[in-house]
Amino acid sequence: MVIALMALLPVAVLASTASTIVTWRTNAIVKLTLTPNYNSSFGAVPAVIGAQPAPTHGPNAIFDGGSVDFGNIEAGKTYLYKYAVELNVTTNSSTGFNIYGEGAADFYNLTDGTSVPVSQTVYYLPSTASADPNTGFSAGAPFMKTSGSVTGSGYATAPTIAYTTYPSPIAQSLTATGTYYYDYELKVPNSATNGQYYVWIVYTVVAK
Repeated sequence: MVIALMALLPVAVLASTASTIVTWRTNAIVKLTLTPNYNSSFGAVPAVIGAQPAPTHGPNAIFDGGSVDFGNIEAGKTYLYKYAVELNVTTNSSTGFNIYGEGAADFYNLTDGTSVPVSQTVYYLPSTASADPNTGFSAGAPFMKTSGSVTGSGYATAPTIAYTTYPSPIAQSLTATGTYYYDYELKVPNSATNGQYYVWIVYTVVAK
């Protein structure tokens, strides 16, 4: 009797190897919360030397909401509006974000249809959550009239701005979150006519 034995020898298996690159793109998530009149001491204060008068405001301004309403003002004078807006930004951007703020139009008089340039009238300056140190003599930066495409207009219609080229940001962050506080200054020229004025300030946040 013959017995055939077959040895099971090791077998070398050559695996195919190749470099594989996997890429994906995640849309930036941006959450912006804007709160006008964020501190109970909000309101307009005329630029005066010495003791500062208590802030006052118009009927459209309410604590933690409403509009930034300077109330009755006089042409040729400067007014500081304390605790005007709080901007709270949250993103998923590891490189931060930019904040853009511009006037959707010039400072418009509803009464007679005239206007004055927003860049010569409405200014912003950094503030604090409380104990605001600014006065009407503090230096502010002007809001510029946008060169972007504006959708929506009118006193009761909030506009949006579509940018093809972004302007200079009013604030920049290198982190994913941030809270910013601003006062407003109003410097109405002597040439302004009597009436009820308004302008929409539009804030846009873009992740870097």
